[in-house]
Amino acid sequence: MAIIQQISIFDYTEIEKLGDLERLVLALEGIPDERLMRKLEMKRKNGRNDYPIRVMWNLLVAMIIFEHKKVESFRRELARNSQLRRICGLQDYIGKKHLVPPSRVFSGFIKSLSEELEEIAEIFNVQVSELYELLPDFGKDLAGDGKYIDSYAKRERKEKQDNTDNRTENDARWSVKEYFYTDKSGKSQVKKEYHYGFKAHIMCDVETELPIAYSVTPANGDEKKEMVKLLESGILSDEKRQEIAKHLSLDRGYDSLGMIKAVKEMDIVPVIDIRNMWQDGEETKQYKETNMVYDYKGNVYYIEESGEQIKMKYEGYDRQKNCLRYSHKGKRYKIYISYDERVFLPIARDSKKFKRLYKGRTAVERINGRLDRDYIFEEHCIRGLKKMTLMVGLSMIIMNGMAVGKLKNGREKIRSIKNVA
Repeated sequence: MAIIQQISIFDYTEIEKLGDLERLVLALEGIPDERLMRKLEMKRKNGRNDYPIRVMWNLLVAMIIFEHKKVESFRRELARNSQLRRICGLQDYIGKKHLVPPSRVFSGFIKSLSEELEEIAEIFNVQVSELYELLPDFGKDLAGDGKYIDSYAKRERKEKQDNTDNRTENDARWSVKEYFYTDKSGKSQVKKEYHYGFKAHIMCDVETELPIAYSVTPANGDEKKEMVKLLESGILSDEKRQEIAKHLSLDRGYDSLGMIKAVKEMDIVPVIDIRNMWQDGEETKQYKETNMVYDYKGNVYYIEESGEQIKMKYEGYDRQKNCLRYSHKGKRYKIYISYDERVFLPIARDSKKFKRLYKGRTAVERINGRLDRDYIFEEHCIRGLKKMTLMVGLSMIIMNGMAVGKLKNGREKIRSIKNVA
């Protein structure tokens, strides 16, 4: 009997079960913010320090964790929750003019942070590096997606944008998302969904559902280009991460020959859903001068002399020859990926392995849902690209911060996997 090494897997649902104060403590423990705090303190120098930088930082983190989209609602909770005030570093004493910081102090602090987006990104990168050290196989299976964040601000005419107040939105853009489907009659249809606002581009680890890289653009930002940038910044920036990364799952919105080639050039296997781009209406195409045909979904068939079409059995990928192996009636055949790189991937689209890996893409969908549900991006009051980038970045830092804090305190959920050989 052989016992396979114990595998430690982080489970984000364990964090979701905790109370807000517990999650706040974990987040503050897992956010490496010292460099940013010192930089902000140096900028303040001899200015008024009624509410220290570190206290305001803790309060902003708490406001996000306690799911307040407006400062005033958070101030009311802060005023009645003495334990929360103590955790954040607010001192209650007689003679203090304000029990909690005024709204203008929050606004000023958020504005200052909006000018430190590189420092926010660096905090996130340090956390990701820690997660690679703390979790085995972190970053092996990746998933990516783009999430629309609609704006609810006033939209002024272009000629008026130079003289608008903070209630207007000048950085948001329009975008159209297309959904392809087949109707009851079998005809291909397209449903269009319009968005005005921004788009968060996210790449995550499938197993833990924790973000590895992110960016924010106006809603019309190119998803494919941003995903390549995320791979370059989040994976190619580190030799160890490159060695670990094996698969990247993306939905059909990323389906293109250019995207597939870009991912493969990074020595990562693309697991990307496919659209029917065949313009001639054919259901199948012949593979070279053979009896084999294939459809746009990658299913391969053998055509018998009688004309009967029989689905061939997938036998795996030959890395050395860069081909897929199929069999029919005991005989093996090769399908070279270079013949049609969009249809034929290193893991066959009709294989169980492809379907299993593609299901992992739901990990990034759950992060998107978390942003809407737990971080209040479904109905927000955020204006401008800088502030939106800041708030998305803070959300990512808090997610990873709670995970790092939980792991460092030895409270992660461990699943023991034992196989009998």
